[in-house]
Amino acid sequence: MKLRVDDIKEQGLELEYREPSESFPALEDLQQQGEVRFQKMVAVSGRVRRIADLIEVEGTVQALATMPCSRCLEPVAIPLASRFAVTFSKDKPVVADEETDQEVELSAEEMGLIPFSGDEIDLRDAIQEQVIMSLPLQPLCRSDCRGLCPHCGVDLNRETCQCRPQVFNNRFAKLEKLKIDGDGDG
Repeated sequence: MKLRVDDIKEQGLELEYREPSESFPALEDLQQQGEVRFQKMVAVSGRVRRIADLIEVEGTVQALATMPCSRCLEPVAIPLASRFAVTFSKDKPVVADEETDQEVELSAEEMGLIPFSGDEIDLRDAIQEQVIMSLPLQPLCRSDCRGLCPHCGVDLNRETCQCRPQVFNNRFAKLEKLKIDGDGDG
């Protein structure tokens, strides 16, 4: 997913990419760890603009992931879609220091920019970051998933277990009956 800087004209450049998830190292690592499986190609569409010495890329990234439900562990297919905007910079930005009125050189990272060198920009890292950030923290097979019994491990969505409900020992229950005399002013 390399973008040649010379190909970006004044009117900008349209992006349309489809690549297998295996071509993204971070996504491949997630798959090898068994945390997630990507079922389709990662699709990227957007627009690239050149603004002075900056290259701005805006667009969407889409993929389909399969993850275990966080309650019952059943596989769940999750469509991922994320809008993104990233800015690449070749030169280090220079900003005036307010106290000394001298120019201070900031790193691209300090300015929220992604540095690049040469005549090409590799979008791979930015794209895989967007896919990872769009993964849900707690995927659910459905909103009313009952999960697994904490004692016997039965999937409560499919069957009822024979475990007794845990008795909640509320030590503060007697405080409900407590009456306090006074008018509440002190």
